[in-house]
Amino acid sequence: MPYIIGTSIPEDKVLVQSISHIYGIGSSQSKNLCKKAGFGSDSRGSDITFLKGKILENFAEATSLPLGADLRRFQNDKIRRLCSISTYRGSRHSKGLPVRGQRTHTNAKRRPSLKLNVN
Repeated sequence: MPYIIGTSIPEDKVLVQSISHIYGIGSSQSKNLCKKAGFGSDSRGSDITFLKGKILENFAEATSLPLGADLRRFQNDKIRRLCSISTYRGSRHSKGLPVRGQRTHTNAKRRPSLKLNVN
């Protein structure tokens, strides 16, 4: 099973869908990466050789955007910073409530909320 940017690529799935499993790569960007690397639209994960995998990884890293674990770390740092400076958005993140002004009267019941112990 080949790995690209720390994400395993399933051998039985179509390659365009498999590459979009990498955190930060969507379907249109994965199509472009496959086209640049020379894979067809019906290629599978089993068609990736070591050399082709390195080519795909180089094309993915050539984009100036963070991908995979770097992107997760970047987003978590932003949320942690909002919480530490006590902004409204940070408090909503820490309470597990919707952050961007969504309705909470009837919706947002499935999102797990943190139980704050006030003593």
